[in-house]
Amino acid sequence: MRTFLHNITAARAFHALRALRGELISIPSLIATSPRWVLRPLRALRAPHAPRTPRTLRALRAPRAISVLCPLSSVLSLLSSVLCPLSSALSPLSSVLCPLSSVLWTRALTPLIPTTLTALTTLAALIALATPTAPALRAAEPPSKPQLTERIATKLAPMKDLVEANDYAGILRLVDELLPSAAPDSFDLALLSQIRGQVLLNLKRLDDAIAPLERSLELGDRHAWFDTDATLNTLHTLSQLYFEKAAEGADTPARLRAHDLALARIERWLALSPKPSPDAHLYAATILYSAATLDPDKTDLEKIRLALSAVEAGLLLRDKPDEQSLILFVAASQQLGRLRAAADVLEILVSLKPDSAIYWQQLFAAYTGLAADSALPPSEIRRLRFRALLTIERARARGFLSTPQDYFNTVALHSALDQHERAARLLEQGLADGTIASTRRNWELLSGAWQQQRAPARAIEALTRAAAALPDDGEIEYSLARLYYAADNPAETLAHLRAAVDRGNLATPGQTWFFLAYVAYELQFHDEAARSAETAATHPDVSQDDLARLTQAIRDAK
Repeated sequence: MRTFLHNITAARAFHALRALRGELISIPSLIATSPRWVLRPLRALRAPHAPRTPRTLRALRAPRAISVLCPLSSVLSLLSSVLCPLSSALSPLSSVLCPLSSVLWTRALTPLIPTTLTALTTLAALIALATPTAPALRAAEPPSKPQLTERIATKLAPMKDLVEANDYAGILRLVDELLPSAAPDSFDLALLSQIRGQVLLNLKRLDDAIAPLERSLELGDRHAWFDTDATLNTLHTLSQLYFEKAAEGADTPARLRAHDLALARIERWLALSPKPSPDAHLYAATILYSAATLDPDKTDLEKIRLALSAVEAGLLLRDKPDEQSLILFVAASQQLGRLRAAADVLEILVSLKPDSAIYWQQLFAAYTGLAADSALPPSEIRRLRFRALLTIERARARGFLSTPQDYFNTVALHSALDQHERAARLLEQGLADGTIASTRRNWELLSGAWQQQRAPARAIEALTRAAAALPDDGEIEYSLARLYYAADNPAETLAHLRAAVDRGNLATPGQTWFFLAYVAYELQFHDEAARSAETAATHPDVSQDDLARLTQAIRDAK
């Protein structure tokens, strides 16, 4: 048992313990007793052959100057357009269970690109680089330290006053006047490009900022002109800009290229960062997931796997799970068909946020989707159905999963678990108080549940109430006729068959008229039997051979 519990996920272990002890164990207590609780579960959740996170994503480092990692402020939510991929997996538990499908997940993260330069390489730092150095001091500096040419440094001197006045348009004019005179492979060009990119960001000209920042990054890399912090800030900013471009574009190939560029910049950022950052991995996972689901008709499962690996890496660095990472973990797991892993993490989400209706809906859908797998042992299918039923009851205690469809799902689960009397009483109560829709299917389910309990009188009573509630439905009368015929009451059978053809709206009118002819023949109403047989012959859904034999018998009886 110890080895078994060591290998399964934490949530699964708690389910097993709950079943053994018959008591409810809260996930918060698990978190409280094990600060690094998420380490083992997420390792166990990895598929045996799932690709590992690329080396650059495993660097687990973060910059000092940046505290927020997520898409630009105008990017849609972290999981925008993340549809729950359960619609195909959730086949009914029985012929009457219709689980949830196509649930839209949306969760917005904190906006990314700041309106000021506080999270970027500041203009103040750039001004310090641009300030002319006294010749005596300059001679004492190491020869490898980059220097602006004296002409450019002198002309940049007014920039300090422009920055203090927040005159970014003035700074841009100054820089644009100097750029043409900067040598192609010079520190002048690198620093002026960096300043130009920062100013364009402050002027909200985000697309225009990309080219100068890329130029500055390329020159700085080639000559090692900028320190690690400056390089990290430029990489981070470029990644955000490309992600913004990917979110707002209309051309799919161009958006994919922008996603790739955003990912490449953040991967390098991770590799250079001095210490781990779970937010960085979440951001990388967000880029991968967004790129993977860009085409709704063709999901890139390889990128989904990489996104899942990245979000796992971030979760392993946290003492407590964060909601955004767990959401992305669930969405990626669902895309890969790993419903069991999704269910485990959804249990954590409903524990962290028990007042979220969407988490309860998704958890119920996960359990019903798992229970629909006919390849599982019957005992496991039964356990999963119990989990689905408990999920409904737990959610309903908080005011969720209480629509007519949810109440019907409760009945269907009891029926699938062979609890027919409980199903019948719940369905009867729901039809009476309106918590379950008054439809023919639901009334017939109630009647069938009483038949399972060998209570034919109650089954007939249910359909009699249904006939009164649905006065235009001939199928209800036809079903009543069949019940009365099974109870050896041909007179009532004939009465309800007459009502059925009078009401119409029959799925098989020919068979109904044939049944009417046959019962009339049994009761020796030969003229009515003959007329009914003639009407049955006009419908294609009746066996002509059977009809010919019945017609001949009616003639012989006259």
